Amino acid sequence: MRTAITAVLAGILACHPANGGTVPAPQKVSVHDVLTRPSLVGKAVEVTGRCLGYSVPTVAKGSPPVTRSDWQLEDQGEAVWVTGSMPDGCTGTTPAEAPSTITALVAQDTMPGLGGQKPVARQYLVRR
Repeated sequence: MRTAITAVLAGILACHPANGGTVPAPQKVSVHDVLTRPSLVGKAVEVTGRCLGYSVPTVAKGSPPVTRSDWQLEDQGEAVWVTGSMPDGCTGTTPAEAPSTITALVAQDTMPGLGGQKPVARQYLVRR
């Protein structure tokens, strides 16, 4: 078993990206883009907005997607949920005074339909 694991790890370490070892830079997008472009799911993005924390009135659609500590990133009146660490200058109870730029992975879940409506796909951000 140990030999098989070693062989798999050696194979992974020996692989190099086809582009000569560089990793593509995250695409710069807006909060609106994250919310409206399902083609971004699974991609790394760079997004600028103001951290609202998690205890202000909810601007983002639905409830927090992963944990109660998920927070909102707002820009021009729209907000997206973010799971992961908050940027400097923001806490769960105190929104940031200024916008910041974060790098995150776009994820998607499905919110249940209410009142007989169909379930709705929703994008959110996963910050590492």
